[in-house]
Amino acid sequence: MTVYGYARVSTSGQELDIQLAQLQAAGCERILCEKQSGLKDDRRELARLLRRLHKGDTVILPALDRLTRGGPFKMLSILADITSRGASYRSLAEPWADTTTELGEVLAALVGYIARKTRDDIVRRTTAGRERARQNGVRFGRKPKLTAAERKAALDLCTAGQTQKAVANAFQVSSSTISRICSSDGNDEAKNPTHRAARLSE
Repeated sequence: MTVYGYARVSTSGQELDIQLAQLQAAGCERILCEKQSGLKDDRRELARLLRRLHKGDTVILPALDRLTRGGPFKMLSILADITSRGASYRSLAEPWADTTTELGEVLAALVGYIARKTRDDIVRRTTAGRERARQNGVRFGRKPKLTAAERKAALDLCTAGQTQKAVANAFQVSSSTISRICSSDGNDEAKNPTHRAARLSE
């Protein structure tokens, strides 16, 4: 069973001295540290720490925000990764975050439940809001590069023999955009002979 420490600062201009002193005083046998933003997921030393963990090991942190700045759900994910390997964790700045004690396990589980419940509520409200907006005619996604009239004009030019590249240059869009317009509108006409006949009679 090994007691690990993990320290992190965000920029190369910051120093790790205080965190290292705290972890050494807490009895850490091995300390992994890095200078990297807590918003990034590709942190080499954190990944190395997680790979090393075995059942019975303990991870000590100067504070929970050393694990991540990506919000409570990302933090809970990392903590869950630690416990899933049979290891415990302890934060020096947050006494309740200490799964080496029975009370700490209960408090950590309660905080985790509250965070998951909050996340589920946010997802549910967001989904309901999107559905109401959709029913009211709101369209989601990127705004079309060309209006309906411009799409029709572009399709007419292609039908008249203009190259897709020339049409794309005329409307200041990519050739792939014109290609998609010709492809989708062409398929629509093939599926709707009445619409195609109306266009031919124009």
